[in-house]
Amino acid sequence: MRDIFFTGLGACREVGRSSMLVDSGDKILMDRGVKLTPHGVEYPLPVEMNLDAAIVSHAHLDHSGHLPKLFMESNCLSYMTPPTLDIARILWFDTLKIADAEALEAEFSEDEIRQAERYTFSVEYGRRLDITKNVSMEFFDAGHIVGSALTKLSFSDGKSMLYTGDYRVDEMRLHSGADVKGVGDTDFVVTESTYGDREHAPRKETEKVFVENVIDVVNHGGWAVVPAFAVGRSQEIVDILSEYNVSVPIFLDGMCQTVSRVYLRYPEYVNDNKGLQKALRKAVWIKNDSWRRRAFKQPSIIVTTAGMMQGGPVYQYLPKMINDEKSKIFLTGYQVEDTPGRVLLETGRIPIKGELTSVNCQVEKFDFSAHPSQSEMIRAIKKWSPKKVLLVHGDRNVMPIFKEKIESELGIETIIPETGRKICLTG
Repeated sequence: MRDIFFTGLGACREVGRSSMLVDSGDKILMDRGVKLTPHGVEYPLPVEMNLDAAIVSHAHLDHSGHLPKLFMESNCLSYMTPPTLDIARILWFDTLKIADAEALEAEFSEDEIRQAERYTFSVEYGRRLDITKNVSMEFFDAGHIVGSALTKLSFSDGKSMLYTGDYRVDEMRLHSGADVKGVGDTDFVVTESTYGDREHAPRKETEKVFVENVIDVVNHGGWAVVPAFAVGRSQEIVDILSEYNVSVPIFLDGMCQTVSRVYLRYPEYVNDNKGLQKALRKAVWIKNDSWRRRAFKQPSIIVTTAGMMQGGPVYQYLPKMINDEKSKIFLTGYQVEDTPGRVLLETGRIPIKGELTSVNCQVEKFDFSAHPSQSEMIRAIKKWSPKKVLLVHGDRNVMPIFKEKIESELGIETIIPETGRKICLTG
């Protein structure tokens, strides 16, 4: 029997730069992401060996953003779902565009992106595939964003491992929830732990309060600016506003437009695709600065990137509305430590043109998380019945709380890996 080793190259005791190495003799890389901080981009530890395969759980940059760099040094195949490849490609080229605009040196080039595309094999959910002589893989719906996947690795000696990537167990507006049952039993689970210390409010209740607040702002003559993740959250927010028949103009700005076209291209990956089509048709798609000025000619709703306020078109709107007490910024996603969104929540200030600027408009965060709550993860882990659980992709203060919960409630040994530390799972 071969031993199975796990090494965290990123996302250990932190959120961001997800990348893990699974070594059973065959060397499989799980995700290759980056971490965007106010001080620059952080990358995972380098891969210092020849890889047999690379697997990407979903397209968000903290899971896929450094993959093209890998193909400057490796010609192994990578595996992801078709929507993941389409969205990752958008994000990779956007990375080059931002680097060029800011006169920075990109970590990879267009040639490396093309190389990554050439060496990527698209895999649908539920298709078991041999990726080496001794390891097979299978994707299951992770319920997080379009194309997101739980990855089950099966080894020739009968052992198996599940890497969750980011997932959501409960159903959301655009996604049915993770296929927890389809995975079956597994020996080892490597799980995200973003919300390992708390529960989410009921989704329908959150939607209702959010819409009521948005309408109230607009009815009082203000602008409701919703900085949202380009992948998943922007589409969900527009869909919510459409279902509640919000009658004021809804503007959609930024890279979320390009991503929305991908959502529409894969109806089989989306709940109520017809409803999403209707919502996106109803929204006004911003084309340029003159259209942005048009959005401010009357009270309106503006859904725009970026979700943690780390750049993007949202900064075209902030100078016009941060001193307007009638207007409001609606944060709708997790705000990583030290990001402008987190700083705004904690201090009431935000960096504009390099200076921390006081924000006098209203600010509120709503929990539209596409990550599982503590109880959702406990249910999933119980269903998978592993011998060991490894916690990644979580705040270092949250992980010990979640570890204690798993061990006390389920009696399963739980490990919090350190970056670069090699762990023998079979020993």
